[in-house]
Amino acid sequence: MGFTREELLAVVKRSPATVAVHDKSGWLGLFGEAAYIEDPIGSPRADKASGLLGRFWDTFIQPHQIEFEVLRDVVLGHDVMRDVIIHTRINQRVQIDVPAYLLYQLEENEGRLEVRRMAAHWELARLSLGALKLGPRAWWPMTRLFFNMIARMGIGWVGGYLASLWSGKPALVFSLDSFEADAEIDFGGEKLTPQQLIDKKVALESPVVAGWTASFRFSLGLGLIEFSRATKKISRARFFVDVQEMNGKSALRSAG
Repeated sequence: MGFTREELLAVVKRSPATVAVHDKSGWLGLFGEAAYIEDPIGSPRADKASGLLGRFWDTFIQPHQIEFEVLRDVVLGHDVMRDVIIHTRINQRVQIDVPAYLLYQLEENEGRLEVRRMAAHWELARLSLGALKLGPRAWWPMTRLFFNMIARMGIGWVGGYLASLWSGKPALVFSLDSFEADAEIDFGGEKLTPQQLIDKKVALESPVVAGWTASFRFSLGLGLIEFSRATKKISRARFFVDVQEMNGKSALRSAG
């Protein structure tokens, strides 16, 4: 079954809407039974089936007031990528603002769209440094959050979460040597070779490196690169092209 851009976005937009009003059941209802999130990417999964996704809500969402400032939405197939700033108010004196790229991968289940996977691309190290700079007023609530993480998510999960602080930092350079031999490159639905992508001279803007991924803006939309841990080369690159932006640029070139 085909879905329109508006139908896909409608599902994605319900996520921050339910978060804003602390509607746990509504938020969990957006996810399929086999769904999971990686928040941030590079940290362990929180899957719905085991109940870990619900505990993730109790730990990170329920105690706080969270608002999403959406800068851009781009759709590729059944996937939606969002360019956002996440504003998290820990208490009346502490608010942390984190730039992020959010990837929602949706699938159809009996005629209904569900979130299969949500991957949040933001830098845990940057958030931690920002909290430290806020001084003592932020240290107690962050310490309390840490102990709540252990109590609800488990020491193993928290260990993996903290390990994402030291995830790999691959070089963001497009050259023939930076791609694996069988790398997948999707440019707005068009399959490219590494050389064809290089020829496009894509300039990466505001990159976020999280885990073994890099997400970024570029002139026509948003992009996501995945690296192999073993070779540190690009195994997959996806460019979510904003069709309206692309058509606008084409019209300008035609008029010129």
